[in-house]
Amino acid sequence: MNRYRPIVCLFAVFALSCEGQNKIEVPRARQAARLEPAQTHSKAEGIEGLTATLPDGASLRYTISLPRGYDKQKPVPLVMALHYGGNVTPFYGRGVIEGLVGPAFADLGAIIVAPDAQGDSPWTSEKNEQAVIWLTQNVMKTHSINPKKIVLTGFSMGGEGTWYIGSRHQDLFTAAIPVAGRPAGGKDWKIPVYAIHSRKDEVVPIGPAEEHVKALKAKGASVEWKVLTDLTHFETARYQDALRQAPGWLQQSWK
Repeated sequence: MNRYRPIVCLFAVFALSCEGQNKIEVPRARQAARLEPAQTHSKAEGIEGLTATLPDGASLRYTISLPRGYDKQKPVPLVMALHYGGNVTPFYGRGVIEGLVGPAFADLGAIIVAPDAQGDSPWTSEKNEQAVIWLTQNVMKTHSINPKKIVLTGFSMGGEGTWYIGSRHQDLFTAAIPVAGRPAGGKDWKIPVYAIHSRKDEVVPIGPAEEHVKALKAKGASVEWKVLTDLTHFETARYQDALRQAPGWLQQSWK
């Protein structure tokens, strides 16, 4: 049996070598390529749930919707949509695409992406902020996106995330559309903002958002303030009518 020991040892060394290779950190350029399955959309429109691997190894679920007639040779706008609060079940972001953002932005011809928040953390958490930025940048690499037309939007918790992340990454996003969101983040805005809120909102009162908008306008920010009078917070789908006005506003802002 002793004559087999060199072979066994050689096999053990090889196995340990392979295990070590598996622990080597993957370069960011290769990590970006992990979104490549989404490119199957280039030939067929539709909505699909996908999972990406973040640089820290965590999984990020997201839903992606392609516009009718999407051609990967023609750059289109990108809308990053942040979902509302709740129990984040797999592909939770699909609800905000199908129930609000998708119908409202149907005529914009944009790719719409809705990530799932990480765990129970709000969009204002560091890990969710980093996930949104990473996903935005990687979708821009794997799809044909016009870098001058990158929109961040969201409802409720997603609206707060839009205020927060949008204000901190104005070099990436070119417009922000918070809906029924508590104001967060900075007050120095150089990109246009289209804010929507209802006076009947019983969950996120309009007062703080209204004061925030006034402060932004006083500093010279380009803010469109859309006030609704008859919608409660949980009538999410009914906010479509107000949000449908945003694409026309965007086209004017992007000129």
